[in-house]
Amino acid sequence: MSHLDRILDLLPAPYSVAPDSVIGQLLGTLTLELDAFDEDLGRLQRSHWIGTAERLEDAARLGELLDVPPLPWETLATYRARLLPLVAARLAGSLSPEELERFVFDYLSRTERADALDSLFLPPGIGRLDREQAFGRKAAGANFRPLALVENPERRVASQALLGRNGLVPYLFRWQEENQGLDDTVAELRLVGLAGGRTAVPMLLNRTTGDLLGYRGVLRVGEVLDLTLAPEAGGERARRARAELDGRDVTARLFGGGGFSLASGWQPEKLEEGPQLPRLARGRNEWIYLSVGLFDTKGLDHVFFALADDELYEGVFDQTRFDHALFPSGPAARLAMSWVETTPAAFEVRVPRYLVAEPSELAAAGPKRPWQMVAEGLESSVAALHAAGVRPAVRFVPFVETQRQQARVQLPWVRLDAETASPGRDAGLSLGGRFGESTFGGTRFE
Repeated sequence: MSHLDRILDLLPAPYSVAPDSVIGQLLGTLTLELDAFDEDLGRLQRSHWIGTAERLEDAARLGELLDVPPLPWETLATYRARLLPLVAARLAGSLSPEELERFVFDYLSRTERADALDSLFLPPGIGRLDREQAFGRKAAGANFRPLALVENPERRVASQALLGRNGLVPYLFRWQEENQGLDDTVAELRLVGLAGGRTAVPMLLNRTTGDLLGYRGVLRVGEVLDLTLAPEAGGERARRARAELDGRDVTARLFGGGGFSLASGWQPEKLEEGPQLPRLARGRNEWIYLSVGLFDTKGLDHVFFALADDELYEGVFDQTRFDHALFPSGPAARLAMSWVETTPAAFEVRVPRYLVAEPSELAAAGPKRPWQMVAEGLESSVAALHAAGVRPAVRFVPFVETQRQQARVQLPWVRLDAETASPGRDAGLSLGGRFGESTFGGTRFE
């Protein structure tokens, strides 16, 4: 009922029976202003509630109370879809995995229902599921790839010490690696042969754990030897090694074991069946590259028939000691090392990145696509929902189809390994020097 109707009900009948009377027209003009004031008052009241605000500016003022400003690209619908679950997560503590999962699910499902980005984000169809289905704990269809919240995610780390020297390591090269993960792990290796047969019987020793792994053979120039975890590794075989030489299985040529140290020398009795990858203990690990001579393995002039001790180094002026150093022999192999760390005090939200069909007018509207916009909103919000000292991350997992391939190089000529030592030199009969009797160049002066 309008203000005019209420006033007319209060007047005597002769004054209100004709709405087009002079009194009715006068009251209509006055009540029109009252109706406009009521509309403004209602709009003001609605602007104080995030669920009923009609302008982005009004919603932004409410968000400023919680220090959650809108992103430059956000509309009222997308900003409300982010702000509401973010506030709910904060009120609930925003520390447990359950609250983080609820925020991610609510934000993505609300955003998909927003008019501006309807069916344009990833993963499509999440609004039709509940949280248990979205995170894969209940069946959600054969083609749906669930979300994931991973605590202490694993990450692959490459040796920066080796990368800094392009992987070229000489005999007796010593370096340090640090495992910053929660648990011990294993090191996977790649060796590339150098010219001249220098990569002969390569061997790696972790001096911290005493684990040793070597290869019986000589890598020719360009040959790649990959030392990785065997497919059947697990249980007692958790570190079982597998060796591939240019794609061919050469695991039978591996040797290794535990409990080795440079101070004890070479101890063949410690070699084990089924060699395992060397461990990488938590914290700092000391490594050394070695080469040892083995019977029936061609490697003359490039192997050593005794294990180096703790005091033997490659000679460096003013650093190494006399009788405890070898002259530099140059690079013996190209080595790369990597391992998988369990990241402490961290979690990762994984969102499948589906193919998204976008209208051409949206694709041409700006540099950012709708999925990129919502990804930015998800990353900025998750970065604010974590305990002190915890590192959050959002990773968008693309659709990937992998077909493994490997490039190989085969020399077009026959190459024979040099296996002969120096033949020495022929020496004739030499006599003591006597003036007038012996000849110059064939005498020895004593």
